[in-house]
Amino acid sequence: MNNKELFINGYLTRVANQFPQSADQNQNINLAFEIFSISAFLDKPFQEVFDNILVKGSRDGGIDGIWFQDQGEYYVMHVFQCKNKRSLAANEIDKFRSDFRDIFTYGNKVGKQNIDDLKRWMDEYKQISEQGIVIETKLYFIFNGLNIDPDYANNQQIYETYNDVENDFLIVDSDTLYEKVADLSRQKRKEIKFTFHPQVSNISALDSQGIYTFAIQDIRAANFRIPATELCQLMAYEEQTNGSIASLFEENIRSFLGIKVRANKRMNETLNKREDAVYFPFLNNGITVICEQLIIPKSPQDDKYLLPITNPQIVNGLQTSWVLYNNYIKNPGLLKDIYVNIRIYETKDKTLVEKITDATNTQTPINYRDKISNKDFNMLTKEVFNNAGINYITKRGENFSKESLKFDDSIESETVIKYWFATFFEEPQTAKNSIASVLQKIFDASTFDKHPLEDLFDGKKESAVYHQLLTAYRIYRHVQNQKQLNIADHEVLAYADELMSYGIYKYLQSENDLNIYKEEAKLKEGYDDTLNVIEQIVEKDKQAHIQIGRTFSYNAYFKKPKSKVDFNNEKNILESDTLFEDLKNIR
Repeated sequence: MNNKELFINGYLTRVANQFPQSADQNQNINLAFEIFSISAFLDKPFQEVFDNILVKGSRDGGIDGIWFQDQGEYYVMHVFQCKNKRSLAANEIDKFRSDFRDIFTYGNKVGKQNIDDLKRWMDEYKQISEQGIVIETKLYFIFNGLNIDPDYANNQQIYETYNDVENDFLIVDSDTLYEKVADLSRQKRKEIKFTFHPQVSNISALDSQGIYTFAIQDIRAANFRIPATELCQLMAYEEQTNGSIASLFEENIRSFLGIKVRANKRMNETLNKREDAVYFPFLNNGITVICEQLIIPKSPQDDKYLLPITNPQIVNGLQTSWVLYNNYIKNPGLLKDIYVNIRIYETKDKTLVEKITDATNTQTPINYRDKISNKDFNMLTKEVFNNAGINYITKRGENFSKESLKFDDSIESETVIKYWFATFFEEPQTAKNSIASVLQKIFDASTFDKHPLEDLFDGKKESAVYHQLLTAYRIYRHVQNQKQLNIADHEVLAYADELMSYGIYKYLQSENDLNIYKEEAKLKEGYDDTLNVIEQIVEKDKQAHIQIGRTFSYNAYFKKPKSKVDFNNEKNILESDTLFEDLKNIR
């Protein structure tokens, strides 16, 4: 058994023991592969995948996992089929693709007898589409074998026939899975030293200056033009040194959106049209780089400038960098005579880095989860959760780090914040409707002076928010545990996590003691009461829809303020007029 098999098999045993889904151990291991592979690909905790992404049951239409990634202005729908076997089968891949198209893209469910377990995702897909919001889809067929395997000769042909990165259909083998987890596990970036070669001016032989430099206080800056291939060489060097290009973009608030995104598609078309490609520096905003050390040359050497830097981070221009690099790895000649503009700043000031990153990224939605990952309140929350035996994940890769083995449970920071928003902040409908807007509000509260929530999220140790976040997690965990036990008899539980959490919070709020939320008996009491009320208000809304000839949607209902209003009316709950002040004192 090689290291990869030892590694993956170890994780499968761990996951199978943590999430037993079948009395048959072989079947349990196969189901564990679904959780493990989805978790590795999305960089999400096993518990999160099991709770919210895994399609449980035998009537799943051949789809093992679905995750709607909220990007603020649009969604990315990640769809998985996972096979714990070494061989690829063309008929399985064909069926996976065609079933997805029939069920979701075309809404054709005729003849589909085994899709009941997909209902909540079908409902969400339809509801998002009816709102006029774009959903980009990415399909992943993951198997525990090799794309090129002498023992399974058909694998290579099938892989080359079906794998289609540009159209967002990926076949992922065990080597890719292993490398992805290894990449996620790397915690410390090795030092990078790189030398740029700014191009001199080609306008005047009398003044061939190729660098525009200046300083503001102790921050030094340089602006220049380089061959596009040099930027790609930096990316290749990062991968060679740190095992991944991703570490070059750790401070960036975005991820690569792919060639199909309109701006990237146009950029790629420009590069492949030689008469337009030469104008690339005019048509592109260029790259913004932060570095720890910048050595500015006083004069050229052999009529060339040398500009050494240490530990660069590309904070704006990730899309440009990746579009260029994708062409570079196909054929470096495609980038001949193409140049790109560079802005580089020397600073270790995290606050300034954050401001530069935010100000220079204006074209695509911001990932606020990454932006709040280093905030002081999040670091202190991590301590509180760790002390409670919970792995509170704020950054990429923490789920697969050695430290994670110390904990029985792991939870993403954005999930905890989402359920704090649904409970203590009393907006379950917003928490369900848009995690992006929730995280933006928390980022604003942790960044800007005089924000109404500043006293909670400013990072001070005396803030009341840490106990509140831990309590929100306890409510969320109880809701998830009970859902697994009761969902077969209560369809509404597939859709109502946020309002269920809110109801339990309000049920026990009168106790004026957050320690009450540690008591399982009390939580169960609140759970049963809340479920009863939610089923009553849902039935009333269903009947109202029937009366006017409209189709009822669970997702649409729970994403509207009406769901909370209906719940409060049924329970005779009056909303507080002083919520912001109240939150400062709830401990």
